[in-house]
Amino acid sequence: MTSVVEFEKFLQGHDTATAALVAWCRRYDGRGADDLAVTLLSDRVAQPGEYQGPLRPCAGETIQCRRVLLRWGQRVVSEAENWYVPQRLPVAIRRMLAEGALPFGAVVAELMPRRTTTTMLRCEQIAGGGREAAELLEQLARAQVFSPPEAFVLHVHAMMTVSGVMLADVREHYRRELLMS
Repeated sequence: MTSVVEFEKFLQGHDTATAALVAWCRRYDGRGADDLAVTLLSDRVAQPGEYQGPLRPCAGETIQCRRVLLRWGQRVVSEAENWYVPQRLPVAIRRMLAEGALPFGAVVAELMPRRTTTTMLRCEQIAGGGREAAELLEQLARAQVFSPPEAFVLHVHAMMTVSGVMLADVREHYRRELLMS
């Protein structure tokens, strides 16, 4: 079994969480899967006031909320919530996201996004309480589609930018199964 600290370092060395997950699973899970599979839980325009974060849509822009499960073989390894401004993406990328078959990071990878982690919380930090832990637990409960907090080993909040333009606010929840080889 690998450690959450190893995965944290591994994740920071990749441009997208998708790239990190694929490389990690190929390295540590020899069960025959060769790519991530997506289960699209929801993909919809956010209601006014629903999104609380740093994305600031301009006139004529909307915020989209996409929630997914990412599987490697039969195991769910990550659950993610992507808040993004579709109007800041090329039409072809918007179309691929709407189809729902690929992870967000795989779809936007051709744009060469810059990923900046703003928060990284391990399960023991959540159990210890505090403001960040409370905010995360509230966000998970509000989504109403994710596993209970004890299913996760790591929670990451990151921003994705391209050429200085903020594209997405990503919230990733990594399952315990990710560390089991």
